[in-house]
Amino acid sequence: MARRKAPRRRCQGASKGSLGNTADREPAGEAAGPSRCQTSRSLCTEVELVARFLRSTPSSAGQGPAKWRKKATEAARTVFGLACHAAGALVSLWRHLMSMCVFTTQKMALQKKRFLEVVFLLLPLALAGVYCGTSLPVWTTRAKGLIEELTCASAAQLKILRSSRALLAEQTQKMQLLLQEVAQLTAEIRSGKKEVWEVNQAVSDMASEVYVKTSDWALKSSGATIDMQRTSETYDCKKEWICRVLWFFRTANPPDTILQPDVSPGNCWPLQGHQGQVVIRLPARVHLTAVSVQHISKDVSPSGTVISAPRDVAVFGLDADGEEEALLGTFMYNVAKEAIQTFPLKNAPLPRAFSYIKLLVKSNWGNPAYTCIYRVQVHGKMAKPESVD
Repeated sequence: MARRKAPRRRCQGASKGSLGNTADREPAGEAAGPSRCQTSRSLCTEVELVARFLRSTPSSAGQGPAKWRKKATEAARTVFGLACHAAGALVSLWRHLMSMCVFTTQKMALQKKRFLEVVFLLLPLALAGVYCGTSLPVWTTRAKGLIEELTCASAAQLKILRSSRALLAEQTQKMQLLLQEVAQLTAEIRSGKKEVWEVNQAVSDMASEVYVKTSDWALKSSGATIDMQRTSETYDCKKEWICRVLWFFRTANPPDTILQPDVSPGNCWPLQGHQGQVVIRLPARVHLTAVSVQHISKDVSPSGTVISAPRDVAVFGLDADGEEEALLGTFMYNVAKEAIQTFPLKNAPLPRAFSYIKLLVKSNWGNPAYTCIYRVQVHGKMAKPESVD
C-alpha cells in the first residue's frame, strides 16, 4: 500500500499556504509591524520538520496505531505553538522595554537639559547668596566697630567741646571782670588826675630808691679810686711758713681790688693787722644811703676759715679839701650770714653830699696778721649840679 504524503502544517498564526515564510506571516492590516513568529523563523522550521518526521515514520511491525501518531502530532503542534506564542510575547516585551528605555532616556536628557539650565540660572544666585552670607557677618562686625569708633570719637569731641565751652565761659567772665576793672580805673583816672600824678610820683620815687640801693659808686670802671695817702698799708708776707700755708698772699693785691666785681677766693686786699682803714674817692658828689661789704664764705675759703674777715666797721664821709669827717654809721659784719651784707646809714639819704668815704675796720674775726676785704660798694644818689658848693 502506497504511503500517503502528509499535508504540510503551518505555524500557528501563519497564513494559509505558508510554511515558515516570513512574507506570509504578516496578517492583513499589520504590514507596518512584525508578527509574533517573524523573529522565531528557525523555531517554526524545527516544528515543521518534527511534524514531517512523525508522519513519515512507519509503524514498525504494526507498532502503534495511527491514533497515537495523531495525538503526538497535535501535542507537538500545541507545545511548539505555545513556544511560538511565548517567543512572540518575549519579543514584544523586549520591544516595549526598549521603547520605554528610549523614552526614559529622552526624558532624562530633556530633564538633564532643563536641570543644567536651572543650575546655570541658579548657580550665580547661589554664589551671590553664599558670598553675601559669608560677608554679612564681616560687614556687620566692621559696621559695629565703625559705629563704636564714631561713638567714642563723638563722645570725646563732645567732651572737648563741653570743656572748651566751659573754659570759654570762664574766660569770658574773667574778660568781663577785667573790662569792668579797666572801666573803673579809667573813670578813676579821669576823675582824679591829681591822684594819678601822686601814684606816678610814688612809682618814680620807688624806682629811684631801688636805683639808689642797687647803684654802686665805688666801681673802678665808673671812675672810683683809692686815696693811697689816707689808706692803710698792704699786708706784707714775711714769714715763709705762713706764705706756704696762705699761698694766695705771696703776691699781695693792691687796695683798688675792693673796687672790682671779681670776688673769687684769694682775690682780696689784705690790710696790715686787725685794724686799718681805706679811703675811696667817688666819681661824683653823692648823697649816701648805704654801704655794702663782701667777704667769701667758709665753704669756699682755701684755708677753711674766715677769721680774716672784718668785724666791727665804721663809715665816715669826707670833704674834698679839708680833714673834716662826718660819722655816717657803725655796724658789724657777721660771717655767719650772707657773703655780701648791706648796712643803711643814719638819716639816709643824707642831705649833705660827699666825694670821699672812709671805711674804718676796728677789728676782725681772729686773724692778728691781716684783715681781708673783698669788695666795698657805696650806694646813694648823685647830687644835683646846683647843690655843688
